[in-house]
Amino acid sequence: MLMNARTLFRAGFGPLTILMYLGRFGALLLPAGLLFIAALRTLPEVNFNLWLGTAFQFLVCLLTFLTRQNVRQPMGPAVVTLYVIALGWLWLGTPFGDDWFVSLSKSLLLVVPLLCFSLQVLAESGATALRRARLLADRLAARREWPADLVACRTLPEVKALREAVQFDATPALALLSDPRPQVQVAALAALEFRKNWKPGQADIVLQAAQRAGEPTVRATAVAALANVDDRGIIEALAEFLRDRSWEVRRAATEALLWDSDRRWSWIRHAVRRTLDDPLCIEDGPLRHEGQLLTPEAVADLTAWVAQKGLLGQRAALTLGVHYARALSECPSEDLVATMRRQLAKPQTPAPLRIELARLLRNGHALDRSLLEGLLESANPAPLRLLAVEALLAEGEKHSAAVTALRDLARLPNREIALEAADVVQRRLGVDLGLALGEPPPPNHSRQAAEVTRRLMQWAVVADGKGRRSGLRERASV
Repeated sequence: MLMNARTLFRAGFGPLTILMYLGRFGALLLPAGLLFIAALRTLPEVNFNLWLGTAFQFLVCLLTFLTRQNVRQPMGPAVVTLYVIALGWLWLGTPFGDDWFVSLSKSLLLVVPLLCFSLQVLAESGATALRRARLLADRLAARREWPADLVACRTLPEVKALREAVQFDATPALALLSDPRPQVQVAALAALEFRKNWKPGQADIVLQAAQRAGEPTVRATAVAALANVDDRGIIEALAEFLRDRSWEVRRAATEALLWDSDRRWSWIRHAVRRTLDDPLCIEDGPLRHEGQLLTPEAVADLTAWVAQKGLLGQRAALTLGVHYARALSECPSEDLVATMRRQLAKPQTPAPLRIELARLLRNGHALDRSLLEGLLESANPAPLRLLAVEALLAEGEKHSAAVTALRDLARLPNREIALEAADVVQRRLGVDLGLALGEPPPPNHSRQAAEVTRRLMQWAVVADGKGRRSGLRERASV
């Protein structure tokens, strides 16, 4: 035991941990010690029951001590078991004894497990945790020095301790929401993040705090605290935060609502549609979230929204792109790839979604040659044709149909498409059009962009003229 204490001290454990270690060992060793002393008091007669019980207790005590690696692990069940077994050995070894030490030992072996059982029941009832939570809440309320950044208030050690203490009852943390200081509110709400067990009315208190808060961090933290709520009314109220004026709150709401879309999609689908079509959220791009993938119902709705014009269709396509990218990364399958290929090949599929699917399949090297050649047709959107052109030319051979499609794209009156086509011509065909290698294309309305576009048009006309003259010579020879 002393050797173990020295080992703990050398390993960096503090005096308190060592005292807890020694206290546990002494508590577990006490029944064996009482049986040993009782056996000694029967000498010169040998009481085999007491000696056998002493050996058994020493062995069980040693095994119990060695198998408990965490010194903070509750030892109530082990104490009750060891003391009750020792009491049985003592009754068996001294059935008619009236020795004072035996009576004292029986009392100890009976009272100590009853005390441990009472403490265990008290701890499981949550009373001690509630008292600790109130003390921690009072400490946070009395705190005067806070981090300058509100987000940093969520990572304070006191917040982590309060989160563990309010597992049984969130009342101490909810009481802090009446404090006017946003730092205290953020700390209290951070202690409730992704909480599962709410008593009636507690989730409504957090929702009201989110709705009346002026600081975005307070609203975002409150939304995160309600991420595990199953009440439809609260979920629909949380969905309104998808269009909050703060990006931080919108991001928290997206994460809190979409991680469990399997049950919630029918509750939030209308709010999601309004969010995707809201000009306030135009810079947010796709809806991103962790957790489970979007359900087939959600994918079907987003696919239908892609067909709508304007911001709704664009952001719905981007969101589906993120979904399919996660699906390919986390659970790739031939069926998924085949489904994406079929959607890409259908002209009825909305153009933004086809472009996203083509990019994903190309990055995953899942586009076959026949599909790429089908995408060269003029009926397809220009960005899709350009992607197919580059993929075919990247194979190392001069694909005539791809070059022809590239000339068609070069003559389109679209500066953005022209710059992208010029990049493909310069990289894949080796024609210098004035673009800087390894740098992004120039701004659309810049002088350099105009010059690059002029050179591209000249290349297309010259190449097209050569192709026509070659075709005429071929027909003349025939």
